[in-house]
Amino acid sequence: MFHASQIFSEIKNIGLVKEKREELIQFCNANIKQILQHLSQRILKSDGGLILEYVFCGLPDNVKIKAVDTVLQKIRCEPMSLTHCGDVISRVCLQLPRMPVQDLVRWSSDCVQSVVDDSDVNMIWKDILPECLYIVSSQDNIKHCGTDMSGEQFKVQCVNTLCQCLWSERQLVQLATMFKDMQLSRPELKQVVNKLCSNILDIPPDTLPPLVHQLLKLCKVDNMEIVLSHVSHYFTIKLYSALEPLQQDSESTTVDVDDIVQHSTKELSQCLSTCLYHLSQGGADPDLIRKHIKRWPKVQLLRSPFLIDLALAISDKGPSYRTTCLDAIKSAIEFRVLDGLRRKESAWIRCSESADIDVTVLLKMLTNESVNHRQFTVVGLINLAFALLSVSSKKPTAPACWSYGKLILVRLSKAQPETADHILTQLADRLLGEPQQQYSDCLYVLCKLSPISIERCPQLVTILESCQPAGDYVPAAQVYGAVRPLISYSTRVRDALIMVCRKGLYPKESLYRCLALSGFLTLLKEIKLSKGPLSRSQNSDQYSTNSYLSQLTVDFHATNSGTAVTSRMRNETICLEVVSILRRCLSQDADVKKVLYREFYECTKDKQVLHESILEQLYEHLFKYLPDEDSEKPLLLDKCVTMTLTTATLVEPMGHLLYVIAQFLQPVEEDDPEDILETPSEDSAVYLQSKLTHIVDKLCASELLALVDMEEPGLTDLTPESRAKSLQVQQVLQCVEALIAHRVMQWSLHKSDANSVYGLYRIHNQLLENTKGSTKAAKKNKLNETGETSKSQSEKGKGKGKGKGKGKPATTVATLVKDRAAPFKPLPCLWNLKFCLRILELLYGENVLWSSLQQRNEIRGKRDFHLFALRCVQSALPENTNKQSVSTHVLYIATLMYKRCVCRFQDMSDFDEHTTYACLELFKSCVTLLLSTKYSLKTESVLRGITGLSEAPESECLSEIIDKVHKALQKLESEAAGEDLDLIGKKTFSLLVQIITMFLETPILACDALNSMIVKLEEYLRSSKQAEILPLLSPLLTAAQREQQEATLLTCVLTDLTSALGLISDDSTPPLTQTGIACITSSSGHTALSLVCAHLNSRFKCAEHSLSRARDLVEAASVAVEVHQPKLQRERKELYKSIVLQLYQLADWTRRVAALRCAIGGDSDRVLGACVRAFSVLAALARSLEHDSAHSVASELERLIKFAGKKLSPVIDALVSYVEDASEEEAASKSSHHTKLIPRLEFERAQFCKHVILLGTKVKMNFQHYVPETADRDFKIKTKANQNKNAPEHEPDDDDKGDEEPMDVSRSDVDTVILSPYNSDREENEGEQSDEETSRRKLRRLS
Repeated sequence: MFHASQIFSEIKNIGLVKEKREELIQFCNANIKQILQHLSQRILKSDGGLILEYVFCGLPDNVKIKAVDTVLQKIRCEPMSLTHCGDVISRVCLQLPRMPVQDLVRWSSDCVQSVVDDSDVNMIWKDILPECLYIVSSQDNIKHCGTDMSGEQFKVQCVNTLCQCLWSERQLVQLATMFKDMQLSRPELKQVVNKLCSNILDIPPDTLPPLVHQLLKLCKVDNMEIVLSHVSHYFTIKLYSALEPLQQDSESTTVDVDDIVQHSTKELSQCLSTCLYHLSQGGADPDLIRKHIKRWPKVQLLRSPFLIDLALAISDKGPSYRTTCLDAIKSAIEFRVLDGLRRKESAWIRCSESADIDVTVLLKMLTNESVNHRQFTVVGLINLAFALLSVSSKKPTAPACWSYGKLILVRLSKAQPETADHILTQLADRLLGEPQQQYSDCLYVLCKLSPISIERCPQLVTILESCQPAGDYVPAAQVYGAVRPLISYSTRVRDALIMVCRKGLYPKESLYRCLALSGFLTLLKEIKLSKGPLSRSQNSDQYSTNSYLSQLTVDFHATNSGTAVTSRMRNETICLEVVSILRRCLSQDADVKKVLYREFYECTKDKQVLHESILEQLYEHLFKYLPDEDSEKPLLLDKCVTMTLTTATLVEPMGHLLYVIAQFLQPVEEDDPEDILETPSEDSAVYLQSKLTHIVDKLCASELLALVDMEEPGLTDLTPESRAKSLQVQQVLQCVEALIAHRVMQWSLHKSDANSVYGLYRIHNQLLENTKGSTKAAKKNKLNETGETSKSQSEKGKGKGKGKGKGKPATTVATLVKDRAAPFKPLPCLWNLKFCLRILELLYGENVLWSSLQQRNEIRGKRDFHLFALRCVQSALPENTNKQSVSTHVLYIATLMYKRCVCRFQDMSDFDEHTTYACLELFKSCVTLLLSTKYSLKTESVLRGITGLSEAPESECLSEIIDKVHKALQKLESEAAGEDLDLIGKKTFSLLVQIITMFLETPILACDALNSMIVKLEEYLRSSKQAEILPLLSPLLTAAQREQQEATLLTCVLTDLTSALGLISDDSTPPLTQTGIACITSSSGHTALSLVCAHLNSRFKCAEHSLSRARDLVEAASVAVEVHQPKLQRERKELYKSIVLQLYQLADWTRRVAALRCAIGGDSDRVLGACVRAFSVLAALARSLEHDSAHSVASELERLIKFAGKKLSPVIDALVSYVEDASEEEAASKSSHHTKLIPRLEFERAQFCKHVILLGTKVKMNFQHYVPETADRDFKIKTKANQNKNAPEHEPDDDDKGDEEPMDVSRSDVDTVILSPYNSDREENEGEQSDEETSRRKLRRLS
């Protein structure tokens, strides 16, 4: 008898030799009892797997079953290493296909039970159960627990048992591995995946990545969306919990035990990074993930930051992936932004939609998390930012998307400086050619908020070097201006800008020179200098030989004497050098000079050290255009214009030159008296100022009207002389404006000259009147000459024409002179907004520190000067529209006009009505700029600035402004005393209505004060008899829509329209007595109807947006986790209920509008368009409703469908007949235009009927009896009228007439008929008729 150790040693020795298989079998059969008795202990040793293989080779089949039982029982209870356990179990699995089926069933049941009891320490069921079930499932009949069943049924029972039990955390990965090796049907696989994913939320971060890895292998084809939704929910709860909006309940303020953070943010971030790796770089199919991301609902995508991270990681795999993933994220963000805009517009949307994710907070979290997995998401975030920046400016979502793109780039460049190179590379590509506004703004924000990261990038120099103008130099100049935050401390950026600008001064194209000049001016403005100037020795000795901008000095920064150059010296030297370079611009063309003159003072006003050099240049340049002392003309305007054989060109913008001189001559206010003592003015600068002041004062006192001889040929001829004269007159006008500015700039408490200012205005006004008179005189001369010379000239023309044989007069210079150019038009005012504010303060300010009340009254009493100043400021606004000027000076001007004119309307109106109108027009223009989306100014800041209520909310500020305008309207109407206003009164009344319209259309959530103000305006609209009040209807409806209060007003308007216009169905009924809005009459009713149609279209737009969100919520429910399902179902139910109620209200209003007797043309097109929109939205609703959603709003939905089919559709039938009958009376061309929307209307109505029937079938509700019978139609063009013209001799026979009689011609595009089978058969049978008759009966379908 062998010992156990000897037996297994002998088995091992014999088993190593393949030729001794027979000996191994004999030896094992001889020692079966000892082998089975000690096998359980022997397999625990390191060579247990090898011994087990030899034992299975030597034992008979009936004994192998016992051996397998022994091995399985031992491994289930004895801990083993993974390698050793896998070695042993792999030998067992190889024997399972040879085992009896009943034993396989028994082992399968044991595995399932061990999973349920969690009694298998090594979890060997993950290998045993798939092998057993694979064999058992192929059996037709097995017996289990006394029951006969098929092998497939047994497998299903095992899977169901496993899915019904509780799984521990340590089993999840192994279970996923086991199910991956099993052949599961689609329902079984979905059941298993749902069961596995339901445990994800409770596992720690270190367990999730391996589970995700196995789930990805398990779901290679199906159910990937389940895995993504649960993993996304895990990270939303654990890592992105701050994104979830607070719940509005009592429990939201309490702290639960589950809310305590169990894992650190670092652990969760590492887990997220690993999961992203498995999904983007591991076993997952990227095409499958891309498909799911593309189809993922927009609402749910923003609520799942993990999916956005995944989309960003996948987007780096190629162009197609980048396009799909980034478009999905961008469309979700755009939808969220649009949702926010619609929420401001409509109370229906605010009430039916819950608070959603804040995109700003989401992007901040994504950029913060990108640091932990930068290799996956950073490139995607950068590409997403540029995708958001590429949103078209025509979209209402553009400003918000641009700000989001800038936010991403700024946060990435600050937190991860190594990304700045890639960001600037992408930005440089987009700034090539004609740069768009959002990209130059993005560069400015990057330079301002992350200067350290951006300054070191070589791409910044590349951007400056490649910047070129295209059509206009301003966009390219904005790129130069974008780097201005870096100029003050970055020598590299400063030197690069100087180099580029110096090269740009030499090309022939004027745009390049203007661009280079703007760069130099930006440099001058941003370089900081101390107020104290350099001493004469420093200016003359240290910098007289070498220029700082030479390469040698730039490299060494040293003077000739060897002393180091300080920062102050270097900056001052650069500025002086740039000023000397700009001297070249004074010899350039007029466009370049205008750029220099407009910005020269603003860029150097705080740099006193440069003023001497600048004044010297300006004096030398102005001296060229000064005449001799004995000359009668104060300026040599002939030098300002050059003439060629065909035209004249402006060389010197003299008005701008005088204005910039006036700016430098204005007294500088010194705040600190110590600065005056420390920085004394130099003698040369004072001398130049005195000389220039003398010259300008002399010009103010001279006879400026003598500069242009108005007796010469007119200003509107086509001759070069006339063009030169026109340019000279324009320059004289601008010179007068500049001289007026000089006088006002010099105005102080001790010095004022109101008479001189007013005298200059009189010269300006007289010159304008002379330009009008010269045109009339020229026309008069032409008329006088016509009687005597036209006959002879025509004879000469005929004589010349005879020789050519064409009867046309020859084209000569004389005939060209007779033609006229465009009327003379003065140039816009050259004042900048700072001076505009100064002159308006002089005229309307209350506390003007630089002028006394007596001085101001001298000029304020001149009514005509008020109009001149206001018109000049109005014309100067479009020329000064940069964001800084708008946010400061334009706001101050609007505030001044509001306090002086709007708040004190009666006083201003008593002073002068024309001045009042000009003030209101200026106020409206300023507010339009301030509220424009171009500048992205905060509405709250603008309204607070205008009203002066710094602590009040924006809605109260808005109500305050509207209240003042409303009172102005009442005062204006009270003065009329029930009669019509005069012309200026009507213009002022209309302007006040436009101002109220502008404020009411500003999307602001109303407060009680604003709501009461809207009610007052509605009452005023009903009571006012002025026709100009009617346009107020549209903004009132818009404002009331934001608070869901427009029903009363709109119902009143429709009632009055019925009284004023009548109904289509009541031809003989006289109009009803009007009881509502007094201004709606038979003549103004069509205007009111167009306003109502516009409001209905706006409401339909909001309803379409709600439908789009509802469809997105339906899709979101299919991929959301179980926890989110109740919330989504509640949102969807509330949203559909709101939509149905909205559409019922809109359908009722559309029915009442369609029943009105509208004018054929524009009014009928608007009404038909509203009907088309109504049926389009109704069809979309019927198409998008699901079974559950339809049943949740069953009663409301049935009521809506019944109303649309039984009440709305017959009214539209009558409208279509009315339009067609009226169109038949007009010409055929007009008829086609008036009825072009009818086929579209019938198509949308047919779509509505079809989808309603399908919806009734889907939800098992009978809607078919509500569907109108005549909704589906085909159209053809009837060519009968044309054929009668072409072939009048043809007479159709009686049969043909009989065919045409039953046709309905009440709906057509030109003339429409219904295609019937009878007509089609007749056409086939009569194919042998003449071509003429066949063409007459041919049918054409119109789509």
